[in-house]
Amino acid sequence: MYVMREILEDDLDGLFELATHLDTLNLPADRKRLASIIAESRASFSKTVPTHDRIYLFALLEGGEHLIGTCMIIGQHGTFERPSIYFDVREEQKYSTTLEKLFVHQVLQIVYNFDGASEIGGLILHPDYQRHRLKLGKLLSFVRFLFIGMHRSEFRDEIVAELLPHLNEDGTSDLWECLGANFTKLDYRTADKMSRENVEFIRSLFPQTPIYTALLPEEVRELIGVVGEPTKPVEKMLRSIGFEWDKSIDPFDGGPTFVCRTDDCRMVQRTHLSTVAGVLEGRRGEGRALIGVVPEDEEVRFRSALARYKRGPEGYRIDGECFEDLELEEGDAIGIMPLSGPDIKDFYRVKDDPGEWKKC
Repeated sequence: MYVMREILEDDLDGLFELATHLDTLNLPADRKRLASIIAESRASFSKTVPTHDRIYLFALLEGGEHLIGTCMIIGQHGTFERPSIYFDVREEQKYSTTLEKLFVHQVLQIVYNFDGASEIGGLILHPDYQRHRLKLGKLLSFVRFLFIGMHRSEFRDEIVAELLPHLNEDGTSDLWECLGANFTKLDYRTADKMSRENVEFIRSLFPQTPIYTALLPEEVRELIGVVGEPTKPVEKMLRSIGFEWDKSIDPFDGGPTFVCRTDDCRMVQRTHLSTVAGVLEGRRGEGRALIGVVPEDEEVRFRSALARYKRGPEGYRIDGECFEDLELEEGDAIGIMPLSGPDIKDFYRVKDDPGEWKKC
């Protein structure tokens, strides 16, 4: 039994154990910070904070209690209080009539975004489950799009994903050592951590003029905008559902930012609202889908699981195991994201009204 739901306060011990496997800035191996993230997530799911301040953290549980993975949605990455910062990667031409030579230079221009997109990130799956037959990592990734599709009006019109580049074995970044460290005298980890809370030092110390990458070592230039080898499967998945590199990079490590219009994301497009028609008899169904439930007046305000399904005139029949795992009842409202079967291409979102769905 594998169920995804919003993170709870009781998950702190399991979350800390999981965070030690990667220790990212979105999910650090720091109990105090993790407790704060849980509190922020709980407030976000309960809608007691503005949409631009929301951070949603989802937990993947085995057997209903063993936490083996997490993923995250940041409601808005880039606000007035804390703009998102990146390098715009572009070309600049130089021509000499004396030499009769044209040079096309790659330059990095620092940019600040105060009206940012929604961001997906913070996906961690315990190493023991990374080759699971159910492809649990993909389910963790897709549940974020299911949630966005079910609550479309609460998210921005674009979704971004910042992918990890190649980093050294000690977790340092060669790009940072050649650029940022010279302007701040801070190590990579310290600077990246500080930027999560306060970007004043970047705005004050980084050059506002274009930086010519020709001044960097060749081995560093070759890393700009390139996804690290362990993150290649994530890049492949994102491209398959509509994401593309927007020619911007993280100013700390050079990792690329992938972006997609929210309503053009294939997994958001597949997600639609429907009704539970009952339990699916036997083991035959039309396909598999992620099912999402938003219980009313309960402590857990979002649950999701993989299910076999069959669609009928009154809604969807769901296999008994998922029916039980999600505590469903006939007539319950659900969000459904078909992963296989005929429903994959059966619905589209009405562009003029994101809350409306039509059948093809």
